[in-house]
Amino acid sequence: MPPLSRHAWFGLLSIGKAFFVSPMRWRAAGALGAIIALLLTLNALNVANSYVGRNFMTAIALRDRGQYLRFAILYLGVFAASAATEVSQQFVQDRLALTWRDWLTRHLIDRYLSGHTFDRISAKKDIDNPDQRIAEDVHTFTSTLLSFVVMITNSALTTIAFAGVLWSISPILLFTAIVYAAVGSAFTVLLGYRLVGLNNLQLKKEADLRYGLIHVREHGLPIGERDEPQEVRGIHARLHRVVRNRRAIIGVTRNVGFFTSGYNYLVPILPVLIVAPLYLRGTIELGVVTQSAMAFAQLLGAFSLIVAQFQSISAFAAVVRRLSALWDEMDGPMFLEAVVGSSG
Repeated sequence: MPPLSRHAWFGLLSIGKAFFVSPMRWRAAGALGAIIALLLTLNALNVANSYVGRNFMTAIALRDRGQYLRFAILYLGVFAASAATEVSQQFVQDRLALTWRDWLTRHLIDRYLSGHTFDRISAKKDIDNPDQRIAEDVHTFTSTLLSFVVMITNSALTTIAFAGVLWSISPILLFTAIVYAAVGSAFTVLLGYRLVGLNNLQLKKEADLRYGLIHVREHGLPIGERDEPQEVRGIHARLHRVVRNRRAIIGVTRNVGFFTSGYNYLVPILPVLIVAPLYLRGTIELGVVTQSAMAFAQLLGAFSLIVAQFQSISAFAAVVRRLSALWDEMDGPMFLEAVVGSSG
């Protein structure tokens, strides 16, 4: 994962756990339990699908019409069950993310507008655009963090489910998946580590541009009478900074994309290269070759979260830093105590 400072990690944990120790924790626990149950079901269906697909392809190779029809029907049944399970899991996840966002946004607003917090934050130059942090960063934080937790959980379940499948076909397949994912993750981080800082700057510069436009809208008449050229130049300068930073992000993203594209293109080929000699020698059936490709892709996807999600992780790290700074300025520990006490 792209590097976060110790302070940012502490902020991530502090903000993340607040919802799950509030009176809303039972609803959150129920939703998380449902998500885990659905993920277990989905992985069981994926393993079953690998064996159904294996027998389906073997039946085709043997020209066995009866077995072909049987496993074709099973194939369709497993696909339908998998689709229903996946949609249900995403629905529960989206509802939980929305509930979390609603809770966190409400309490941040209450804290922001209470006492002298508003004046104190407004006077600090390092806490830019607190309104954006409350409205947009909270949304990104809750949905992205929950998504990452679900992906990590699913990756662990997928690893448990498919490691045995690969080992039963060939231990070399399992070893290749582990090494390939480790090398791919290391190169992705090496090529894209600058994205964390660049994404953090982009959020700030975009917010500065919006602030300048809002300022013009709110003071349009006085500015038009006095300093319009100067105000226009200021907005153009902010836009230039937004575009320049975005160009840098695009350049780093291009470098990461060159590597990850090649990395992903090799995934369907590697297991076939390893298992095909066994088929050519008559040691295994054709269906085992297709099963190895599917199981290898599933396991490699579980191992390759950093490769697949690096840009999302980088953007999320920037959001964590901005939201942590606002949380600390609102006196996070006291706020959490007040929230839990008042909600009870």
